[in-house]
Amino acid sequence: MAADGRNPDGLKAWIDDHRRLQVKNWPLGGETTWDVRVADAGDYATNVLFSHSVPNALRVIVAAGESQAAGISEPIRNGEWRRFRLPETLKLAQGKQTVSLRITAIDDTAGGKIEILSVELVKPAVRDRLRDESQAMKNRADTDWFRKAGFGLMVHWTSRCMPRSGPPKPYAEAVRDFDVKAFADQVAATGAGFVTFTTSHSQMYFPAPLTSLDRILPGRTADRDLVADLAETLGQRGIRLMLYYHDGASSDPAWQRASGFWETDSSTFWNHWMEVIAEVGDRYQDRLAGWWFDDGTAGYYYRNPPWQRLAVAAKAGNPRRIICFNPWTLPSATDFQDFAAGEGSRDPSARGWLKPGDGGRISGGAYEGLQASAAVVMESDWIHGKRDTEIPKPRITADELAELLRRSRDLQNVLMLNCEIYQDGTLSAPTVELIREANEASRESRSGK
Repeated sequence: MAADGRNPDGLKAWIDDHRRLQVKNWPLGGETTWDVRVADAGDYATNVLFSHSVPNALRVIVAAGESQAAGISEPIRNGEWRRFRLPETLKLAQGKQTVSLRITAIDDTAGGKIEILSVELVKPAVRDRLRDESQAMKNRADTDWFRKAGFGLMVHWTSRCMPRSGPPKPYAEAVRDFDVKAFADQVAATGAGFVTFTTSHSQMYFPAPLTSLDRILPGRTADRDLVADLAETLGQRGIRLMLYYHDGASSDPAWQRASGFWETDSSTFWNHWMEVIAEVGDRYQDRLAGWWFDDGTAGYYYRNPPWQRLAVAAKAGNPRRIICFNPWTLPSATDFQDFAAGEGSRDPSARGWLKPGDGGRISGGAYEGLQASAAVVMESDWIHGKRDTEIPKPRITADELAELLRRSRDLQNVLMLNCEIYQDGTLSAPTVELIREANEASRESRSGK
């Protein structure tokens, strides 16, 4: 990770909470170095994850001692991220040594800044095995139902969710009192085809009995199985249920201690993750249509997770379940996922990589091959976390949303509209009405009425 290296000009990585992000403003012609310990000597295939807006080809060099791997990266359009695969391998000796990354312009007159996320080193035999067997491709689910759903709603209903007025209820009590029927009626009124319902976010809780979580950290579950009630009630209205899951945050130190969150050897943490996720999947089977895992690149990637095992756990009980590991605006962390999260994106064309006839599949760039999707905030925030306040009015007009829905449907880019929600399970009536109006208008415009 660039966050772990000695960067030019003393630059530091953008670190937010537990997330380890990129180094910004990295100067063209600069160098980052790392002291590494190599367990197995050999030749390593090398990838560099970076972004830039320099309109020139760049020379990328990764070196260790007398060995170096180099390649020419063509200009990147629109400052996109690239996982640049160097054509040469890097020879690494066993033991401690220094690895360096240099990026220079082919044209000495070029200037500009770069963003660096990481350098990846992998044995060619491992890379080729994964590529030849297409393990990630075999694990991918059909996203046909997702596209046909049209659009969905996302709600961050969490332990930090506030009621319209007064003090919040304890989590388990709030789970017990959540009005599933009223919520499902509001969702149905919008015309949404699915709901992505948040389980854990800033704190680790789950709105149902869950043996695995109780074993790791007691007191974070509920007697009522809200997930089952949501799946049944939404399903009666033809609406599918997906779940959002966050791996943890610094605002929940008890979870981090219990889960092994900060342990250098991350195997304990990932084993706990898989136990929780697999139990959920096995319980709800095909009633759970998908997972939206947050911070896939910023929070998972640097911990070197066992991606294939995570994907298998996420599809326990339903191999057709679709999953994503949200990269935010960074490159995808893994091929073991089915759709792109598209956090904050209001560009249905996915930076031009999605065109009519692509069937909703992104044809290039950082998310190539994934089903297109986008998650956008309807009001002021992802979560309604302020006491004694009304949910704000939508930040988008009905006409603007209708156009976004129309363009997204035309390209089969599946839109998720994140709506703030009160602790009792109620959405904002003005937001529900605006989405309903925009959805009807978008369908009328598509039919030429």
